[in-house]
Amino acid sequence: MRPQISHRASLLPASPIRKLMPLADDARKRGVHVYHLNIGQPDLPTPAAMRERLVNIPEIVAYSPSAGTAECLAVLQRYYEKVGLPLQRNEIIATAGGSEAVLFAVLATCNDGDEILIIEPFYTNYTAFATMAGVRLVPVASRGEDGFHLPPIAELEQARTPRTRAVILCNPNNPTGTVYTRAELEAIGAFCREHGLFLISDEVYREFVYDGREVTSALSLPGLEEHVILVDSLSKRFSACGLRLGCLATRNR
Repeated sequence: MRPQISHRASLLPASPIRKLMPLADDARKRGVHVYHLNIGQPDLPTPAAMRERLVNIPEIVAYSPSAGTAECLAVLQRYYEKVGLPLQRNEIIATAGGSEAVLFAVLATCNDGDEILIIEPFYTNYTAFATMAGVRLVPVASRGEDGFHLPPIAELEQARTPRTRAVILCNPNNPTGTVYTRAELEAIGAFCREHGLFLISDEVYREFVYDGREVTSALSLPGLEEHVILVDSLSKRFSACGLRLGCLATRNR
């Protein structure tokens, strides 16, 4: 008898980002200049200090604390202080990239069969993280004619059900590039507060903002301390995607 893979594995979608990679590689071999719009890979050099640290690792690379080393957490704490987000060290958890942080957030906030509202279009791998957790993503569409800003709160109300546990927000947004205003974040924060929902805020593109626009972190909104879970990554900021360095931060104890 042939063994069968799990139902969960059969549901997991293949990453569209990765499906395009072999096609791009083949085109490059044929001499075609490829512009990668399918993956968030900065083309800036990784800082020399980071590369030097990788070379000068200890002779014995031992297990580190699950939440991250004291040195790592202290650096993250200083960074967030610098960008106006004061956090206690025990409110930050280091993760293997922003993707693991998203998965942790979904697993921590939802039970099997629960639902998360998400603004569409969205980063495709959110679907895989939700499927792994047994969670259903419920898309709420944003519109190109509105610059892909947040839809009216009434549309989130219509999409909410008794199984809704959280909202996932990506700001600045991947893939649209939209930077949500403080007023938009306050509106969606009030929605989460009213209905007892978590707000999972993916802010890995915080420093990829131009034209003098200001990024408001959901973690800066008053009255949402129990609701906001911030997802972050060093991969984009330091052009070190392959190192898988990220974190999760929340004031919810």
